[in-house]
Amino acid sequence: MRWRKKIHKGRQATGIVEGAFSGWKVILNVDQTKEAGFRRLLQSGGAKVFSGHSVSLFKEATHLFADFSKLKPDDTRVNVAEAAAQGVNCLKPEYIADYLIQEAPPPMESYCLPEAESYLQNNTELETGLSQKRKALGETSRVKRSRIH
Repeated sequence: MRWRKKIHKGRQATGIVEGAFSGWKVILNVDQTKEAGFRRLLQSGGAKVFSGHSVSLFKEATHLFADFSKLKPDDTRVNVAEAAAQGVNCLKPEYIADYLIQEAPPPMESYCLPEAESYLQNNTELETGLSQKRKALGETSRVKRSRIH
């Protein structure tokens, strides 16, 4: 309901219609019986959902949703680590529903696929390290004045 109201207001204000998933380019690797439902939901919200999950799509994709526990032994499994290394957000499908329902978008880290966690941690450490470096540089570049009492 919240998204319907947001879309309605946007349409009235700008004439531009953007769905909940606008800008998302998605690879799905879930159970065949659920894939069609996820595809319809994502597409109705403005996402582009790729057919298949080949490595060549990792450069274009923004999100990858996979649930290996529900796949059959002979089903193809996407290389999550490779997708994460190329900057794709590799998440559990539960993120989709929570993204729609919760007022603020939930933190992706809570839905990260185990195969992508090490990449996420490396990325977070890198960002933390850079921000600490920036702070240190900023502090040293300022001239400190001594207080006179």
